[in-house]
Amino acid sequence: MKRKRSSSPETGSTSHGSSGTEYDVFLSFRGPDTRANFTDSLYRTLVDKCIDVFIDKQGIDVGEEIGPEIFQAIDNSKICIPIFSRDYASSSWCLRELEHMMQRRKTNELEVMPIFYDVEPSDVKLETRVYADALTLHKEKHGAEIVQRWAEALREVTGIKGWDTENRGDGTLAHLIAQKVLVKLKVSCVDIADHLVGMDGSVNEVVNLLNVEFEDVRLIGLWGMGGIGKTTLAKVVYNKLSSNFDGCGFIPNVREASQGSSIMDLQRRLISDFTSDTEVRISSIDHGKNTIKK
Repeated sequence: MKRKRSSSPETGSTSHGSSGTEYDVFLSFRGPDTRANFTDSLYRTLVDKCIDVFIDKQGIDVGEEIGPEIFQAIDNSKICIPIFSRDYASSSWCLRELEHMMQRRKTNELEVMPIFYDVEPSDVKLETRVYADALTLHKEKHGAEIVQRWAEALREVTGIKGWDTENRGDGTLAHLIAQKVLVKLKVSCVDIADHLVGMDGSVNEVVNLLNVEFEDVRLIGLWGMGGIGKTTLAKVVYNKLSSNFDGCGFIPNVREASQGSSIMDLQRRLISDFTSDTEVRISSIDHGKNTIKK
């Protein structure tokens, strides 16, 4: 079923029907810092790739109370992306959002992908005065206990591998992040049966053979009579390891599919999985091979 998109009059956010609707991505950012530049570029890039994004378009930087729909949107999101800019920590609402994200992450219900935009992880970790001074000011209004929770969330998020500008333009960085989000969203797109029994040993054996931490190429063959679970094993391994790669694809029944259609159709499907390009154009099998290599 295709989800309906509408604009919420209260927050100006992209929403989808009722309050219980899920989002793919929640963007947390300091409006005056990045709303009109990087955040806008990232938002448009994500939407162009059909990723459902919650973004507070109106903003809470002007002093209103944060609405319950913000926390609910975090709860209903699969990935949260805090964009740490120079004045992110000066916003108590940004810090509340971050604290809520990190709490949800502890229950394995949410993935957090931090972006360090015009700041270093050491700034966010409170090793410099950039964010530390902002927290000191917050203590006067919000109290030491609350600010301590925010400080713990800031330190904790720096333990997650994130993104930085690295002399890249906003558009380039937004594209790279969108590609990574697509990969993470596709991790569980291969359907497997619930409550599988006796798979752990075989899965661990294949994972050890693949040894994805090494920068080489591995080809693993699963051999055996029909019906013993080779495809299921491959699916479980795929779901377990997909997030380690910038591109991934799962194509079952290759022999049968190549008999019913051309090899080029399989090549297009593989390239589409890697690049998220739904209109792959290849003119020959050799062209397809070269494109896959690239």
